Amino acid sequence: MTSNHINVCVMPHAGGWHKASWRRPDTTGNDIWDPDLWRGIAQTAERGKLDAVFMADNQSVWPMSNELRHLTAKVGVWDALIAVTMMASATEHIGLIATAHTQFHQPYILARQLACIDHLSRGRVGWNVVTSGSAFDAANFSDAAQVSTELRYDRATEFVELVKKLWDSWEEDAYLIDKEAGVFYDTSKMHPTNHHGKYYDVAGPLNIMRPPQGYPVIAQAGSSGPGRELAASVGEVIFTPLTGAAGRAYTEELRGLAASKGRASTDMRVLSQITPVIGRTDQEAQEKWDWLASHLDPRLALDDMEGMLGVDLKGYPLDEPLPELGDNRLTAGYRQAVLSLSVDGRQPTLRELIARFNVPGTVVGSAETIADYMENEVDSGVCDGFILCLQGTPEELEDFVDLVVPELQRRGRFRTEYKHTTLRETLGFERPANQFSTTMDHVPSEAM
Repeated sequence: MTSNHINVCVMPHAGGWHKASWRRPDTTGNDIWDPDLWRGIAQTAERGKLDAVFMADNQSVWPMSNELRHLTAKVGVWDALIAVTMMASATEHIGLIATAHTQFHQPYILARQLACIDHLSRGRVGWNVVTSGSAFDAANFSDAAQVSTELRYDRATEFVELVKKLWDSWEEDAYLIDKEAGVFYDTSKMHPTNHHGKYYDVAGPLNIMRPPQGYPVIAQAGSSGPGRELAASVGEVIFTPLTGAAGRAYTEELRGLAASKGRASTDMRVLSQITPVIGRTDQEAQEKWDWLASHLDPRLALDDMEGMLGVDLKGYPLDEPLPELGDNRLTAGYRQAVLSLSVDGRQPTLRELIARFNVPGTVVGSAETIADYMENEVDSGVCDGFILCLQGTPEELEDFVDLVVPELQRRGRFRTEYKHTTLRETLGFERPANQFSTTMDHVPSEAM
């Protein structure tokens, strides 16, 4: 593979993934309500020729015990749809992927918003389909109580199907704008949706012209059984925290599921999480990591571990390996990533997990070390590229763009210029045909 795909996930709160990153003396990422910070992050990602900026989102104050809340910068988040709109106005090429929960949105409104942003960005938006948030999120919506995993994913499948119908409300050549004849649009090329499904009833049509990409790119991060089914059915960019052998098994399973649904392997890009700590030398990177580790309150590390495993760990013995944890589909991917860690070839104790705390895909080293890791993951079939999760922003992104990207380019492993104008084209996807079209509007994109 000559060109990796790299998306950067910028947490919509201060600092980054590491909960001590906001304490670094030189960080400029703590003023999260300064719009110039986010515009600058998008511009830096574009300077690095990355595929897209991906904005996570949630609908409540970050869930955390009150006795720990003051220790972390996770206090507020930008609305992802507004954030990517802001970034679109400051960039020309970078893709912009926004998280939107199917539990907390209505299909018509979300289809309209995403279509608008796709027009505004001239075809650079993507939608990260998330079925639900935490119980804290649900508590902020009168009619959005937590429901079973199966029900959430069943409803999300219909939601995505309906949104695509709405995006197809208008054929490509519907707008005639014939001044002489006095005909603005061809009524035969406008299609009412008339959707009467299990969960939604929507008449349509959407009152916005079809998005420039046909459909904004669909991203998904399904890890549970139902999540993998949804990802295999509709996902085009698939995010996973799994790396190494576990990541390769996940990718193979997902491609098999997609094939059983009539999809080709080229219909998706699987991006594995990489969370680099970058230095000009391996020693410099290790010093950065040691500083972060020394400034992390152990209670926060335990809290993050609880979040990734989906269990309360406070009653577990610190010096014994974790016992069987039971099932938790909401955290299946991160749980598998954490439990696949080892210390000297054995299962680590809880104390060792906390002491060695890192998120999945953490790589500490120079640009050469990071590039070696990325090459090996792609070449061994783990993934098609990476979702870059930063230990801190914007500094860690600047290090990646200034140090790692040139090394990948030197090896012929990453683009040096954008060759296309839309996110769909950058990812090597074809533009989907309008499902209601009476004329051929299927426009293939050159493969990457």
